[in-house]
Amino acid sequence: MNFFRHTAYCVISVLLLTQFFYGQRTENKFVEGELLVKFKSEVTSAKALQTNEKFGSQMVEKFSSRGWQRVKLPKGVSIDDALNLYKNAAEVESVQPNFYYKLAVTPNDTEYPNLYGMEKISAPAAWDLETGSADTIVAVIDTGVKYTHEDLAANMWKNSGEIPNNGVDDDGNGFVDDYYGYDFFFNDSDPLDENGHGTHVAGIIGAVGNNGLGVTGVNWNVRLMAIKIYDADGFGTTSAMLVNAYDYIRLMRERGENIRVTNNSYAGCDEACGYDQATKDALDAMGDAGVLNVFAAGNDNRNVDNFPAYPASYTSPSILSVAASSRSDLRVGFSNYGIKSVDLAAPGFAILSTVYTSENYGSKSGTSMSSPHVAGAAALLSSYNPQLSNASLKATLMNSVDILESWNGLVKTGGRLNVAKALKNQTNCNFAFSQNSIRSRTKGGVYTLDINSAQNCDFSVKSNNYWISVLDKADAYSGNAAIKLRVAVSPTVSRTGTITIAGQTLSVTQSKN
Repeated sequence: MNFFRHTAYCVISVLLLTQFFYGQRTENKFVEGELLVKFKSEVTSAKALQTNEKFGSQMVEKFSSRGWQRVKLPKGVSIDDALNLYKNAAEVESVQPNFYYKLAVTPNDTEYPNLYGMEKISAPAAWDLETGSADTIVAVIDTGVKYTHEDLAANMWKNSGEIPNNGVDDDGNGFVDDYYGYDFFFNDSDPLDENGHGTHVAGIIGAVGNNGLGVTGVNWNVRLMAIKIYDADGFGTTSAMLVNAYDYIRLMRERGENIRVTNNSYAGCDEACGYDQATKDALDAMGDAGVLNVFAAGNDNRNVDNFPAYPASYTSPSILSVAASSRSDLRVGFSNYGIKSVDLAAPGFAILSTVYTSENYGSKSGTSMSSPHVAGAAALLSSYNPQLSNASLKATLMNSVDILESWNGLVKTGGRLNVAKALKNQTNCNFAFSQNSIRSRTKGGVYTLDINSAQNCDFSVKSNNYWISVLDKADAYSGNAAIKLRVAVSPTVSRTGTITIAGQTLSVTQSKN
């Protein structure tokens, strides 16, 4: 297989960062019911007191320099009304709201200063709003995960319905002792990493944040499900194992586990030597179940529009394909690209993260490292707004990139991930149909449905009956689209069928009238 190989090295640097929290997060830009007032230099304290009393205000703090006071307004008086009153007072030189200021939240993890990727994707600004949730699960499909790692153990998913190592399928899902996930290479319950790749990927997504050691993931708090599909050498995976892994994730999602994202840092042979319909069907089933599948674009330095790299090149609505950017936001020389096939870029050169060896931390390069930045961002966004649909998660991440000249013509969005923008500027993919049903005469015909939605809102169209066909047979549509359907001639008086568009079912009725 074309596995992403890397040289790991440890970078040791200790810097303790402090942080300050206001306690309760607020969306207001200023403190309600307060103003900062500066009286003119010649105004005495008594006169200032008299002015405040005239407006029903009370001084609660006097600053030692330059004559500023913080005053509490009477109940029922708005900030705007109070500003006007003070501005028109002869004793007042200046007045303003008491604005909130807050630090961009940074964790105290000792290696955080070496995580340039987190700064590039504006993670500190995102962490002002959300640092992750234990209710959100990311499935890491890789070489396994060192689930005992000091910076990962607290964020590992654990199957609450399973008693570990008792040799019994306690939750009745068909898998014995699947406590941390499952090993589909050796077909056993222990997905422990023997290669290191999966542990590194997991750390980028969700190494524990603000715990005073090591690194932090895009999510400080998340749940990482370990799905192992490789041996210690990173070789030997077959498509059948991928199908089994995808089916397991879909099964657990449908059983109530909140798996919102998968990370897939692999491409090429031998699990994906070419187009494989069985693998694609299993992947699409995950997407239909509400899972966003983030893929590394591959490390072949080629345009995958012309020479596809599967599974990332499947044209499926639930796939988000990621190229590798450098410290200076350029394409890293090994990274695949393609304006149709690759969606966005993310940091993928010399990325420090968790490793499975005794050193605990080391650096790797590859689109393997870019993909988990995006998967982590998707999980963070899902934790911030759990109501976002699969399509909305993908569209939001694509529509909020930093547009960069260096990525123009290389990826679909022309930009690099910005997770803070994603949290602040969400795209809701609400699909509007030009009609809610189709009526056809028995002689059949071609009919057009117009679908309206926001940019990069991807969706699929599927006929549920043999006599209704989608003419262009595209795997995925995006945004505004016109869907052409052919209804075959009916040998009977009437019949009713359905088509599924963007997860919604529309009826097609064929009759004489």
